[in-house]
Amino acid sequence: MGASLIEDGQLLRRLIARRCVYGVDLNNMSVQLARLAVWVHTFVPGLPLSFLDHNLVRGNSLVGIGTVDDVRAKLEAADTPLFRCDAESLLGKAAKPLRRLANLNDATVAEVHQARQAQQEAEEAVAATKALCDLITAQPISNRDMIKGFQFQDWERRSEDLKAVSEAAVAAQELSGLAVLHFPVAFPEVFLRERSGFDVILGNPPWKKPKVEEHGFWARHFPGLRGMSQANREIATARFHRERPDLVAAMKEEVRENDKVRRALLGGDFPGMGTGDADVYKAFCWRFWRLATKHGGRIGVVLPRQAFQAKGSQDFRKAVFGDASSTDVTMLLNNNHWVFAEVHPQWTIGLTAIVRRADAEGSRLRMSGPYANRRAFGAGVAREPLVFYRHDIDKWNDSASLPLLPGDESIGVFAQMSSAPRLDTREGASMGGGGQNGNLACTPRPRDGRQSTEAPHAVRRADGWRARPITDLHATAQKAMMSFEREDGYWPVYKGASFDLWNPNKGPPYAWADSTSVLDWLQKKRVKAADNQRDSVHKEFSAEHLQDRSTLPGFKPRIAFRDVTNRTNQRTIIACLLPPKVFVVHNAPYFLWPRGDEKDQAFLLGVLCSIPLDWYARRFVETHVTYFVINPFPIPRPGRDDPLWKRIVEIAGRLACPDERFAEWAEAVGVEWGPLANDEKENLIHELDALVAHSYGLTERQLVHVFETFHEGWDYHDRLNAVLKHYRRHPGSLS
Repeated sequence: MGASLIEDGQLLRRLIARRCVYGVDLNNMSVQLARLAVWVHTFVPGLPLSFLDHNLVRGNSLVGIGTVDDVRAKLEAADTPLFRCDAESLLGKAAKPLRRLANLNDATVAEVHQARQAQQEAEEAVAATKALCDLITAQPISNRDMIKGFQFQDWERRSEDLKAVSEAAVAAQELSGLAVLHFPVAFPEVFLRERSGFDVILGNPPWKKPKVEEHGFWARHFPGLRGMSQANREIATARFHRERPDLVAAMKEEVRENDKVRRALLGGDFPGMGTGDADVYKAFCWRFWRLATKHGGRIGVVLPRQAFQAKGSQDFRKAVFGDASSTDVTMLLNNNHWVFAEVHPQWTIGLTAIVRRADAEGSRLRMSGPYANRRAFGAGVAREPLVFYRHDIDKWNDSASLPLLPGDESIGVFAQMSSAPRLDTREGASMGGGGQNGNLACTPRPRDGRQSTEAPHAVRRADGWRARPITDLHATAQKAMMSFEREDGYWPVYKGASFDLWNPNKGPPYAWADSTSVLDWLQKKRVKAADNQRDSVHKEFSAEHLQDRSTLPGFKPRIAFRDVTNRTNQRTIIACLLPPKVFVVHNAPYFLWPRGDEKDQAFLLGVLCSIPLDWYARRFVETHVTYFVINPFPIPRPGRDDPLWKRIVEIAGRLACPDERFAEWAEAVGVEWGPLANDEKENLIHELDALVAHSYGLTERQLVHVFETFHEGWDYHDRLNAVLKHYRRHPGSLS
């Protein structure tokens, strides 16, 4: 009576855990806890704990061979036609012990022991393949000639006696400390089956860069460092170097370890990893995609917004939107840490579900969110998501970046604004629709409300201006050229926080720099770039212009914008006309103008500083306004005789010139300079928003939607009412 009966469900859970569930983690404690969790969930009274050493393992999911295709590609590149590279030839010797392992039920302690023996035999059977995988993995990161020059053409003969081949041992040594894991070697049975790969992949990978920032390292040990000014921070850091040699040594070791990981990631088959920082989420995207079977494999993963927006992930997005049968993305704004306590509260997180199918005829994208709290999430997921298809995605931009659209009504606003030409449009390119300029093609609504194939005045042919973002100095690379104390002959060095909208004096300069030496350096830099860099903006200037040092941009006012920003800030695009005789660092890029004059500059500044453009920017920006992000922004191109263009130039020109440093630029635009009363300034800003909305061809309802969805919880009613008064006053209002 006291004996408990073993239910079929208990045994089934036990078998599923042993035969269907796999896991990898770099943290050994996490692996042990995972095994413990599975043991608890599958515990059956009277039976020993299952053997899970084969299924749940410690290793680096990103360093090592992912699939048999990775090995095949290497051997085919080495031209080894006599060696048949498939799962059977590489892993077939492990099939017999693996079958024995699979058939064991772990019903007795003896069977658990037999399972351990079968696992050991399987590892020995694929030892040659593991050595091959080690050599392939080590080759891109090794500095040793024997590894870099290893001849895979002779692999079939050399693999017969691998223990005598010193290269294999050297390769393993080169990879020490990286916790290398080769998926086909770790789980041969997954790749030996007909549906090669995993059926379901679930993951919440880390988002981090294998990079050590010196200030970040010291701030971990001395938290007060972050609150210091730049000058005091430099003084404190220098003192730490003198007083804490132990921490200096620890930082160097951390740098060395991270550099090794970074080189391994760059050497792996992760397209886009070399674009921007080598963030590990990019590698995880590719690893998940390739490990999932092509025959209906499903992926459920938590990704940062950058995976759907950043340039370094564009190849991944294009692969998914081309070959997946469906992709579902639900965006969550981590407001007040409601999703993840350890993730920044302004970050957007994508809950992503992908169904991979090799014969997919067309990818369907379902999007919902962003949701800023649990209540909004619960209500939002109960509604049907927005649905798009591959041809829609191709029209948005060049990189398959996904916009964040708050709702159905946003689609029309987004489409209307996207019909304007891109910021980086070249003179002579068609201005008649976004489809020809890399943006979303649409049929704008004419002023009488009827459908039309003609675009409104917002998308007329350009008058010839062209602006491209660039920067002067890098805060780290050119640090030696700067001083944190002002001296005679030094110009201020601005960072992003040094200016704000319509305010070139928002904060103190980042540093100071000797004008003579830096100008000489910038002159040499642009001439060299024009000669050597294929896509350099300097190639668009004449040789005479480049050789004339007096044409360097720093001698005149220029439009700069903050690189570091966030779509959930009060404003995302922070642009400003900077005074002459200042330098800027990399987080404050400025526009260089191969064509155009001061009035064109005023028009672009007015658009960039408007609420409508900022609303559009928030569809794509997450934490940075990079060149890749800002270049596709749609910018209206009305003719210079257009009343809207003239008034935007007049307002933006006046707002941009608060003091006499801008007198010459103001004269060229045809406006006065000097401070403005607060009420007059606000009125001009409100009118500017209305004019830009007209320039994009937005209806009044669309303009209202822009304000309603611009910022979570902001009190917009007074400003919207002020903007609408100007909107209705200007001719051609759309109702």
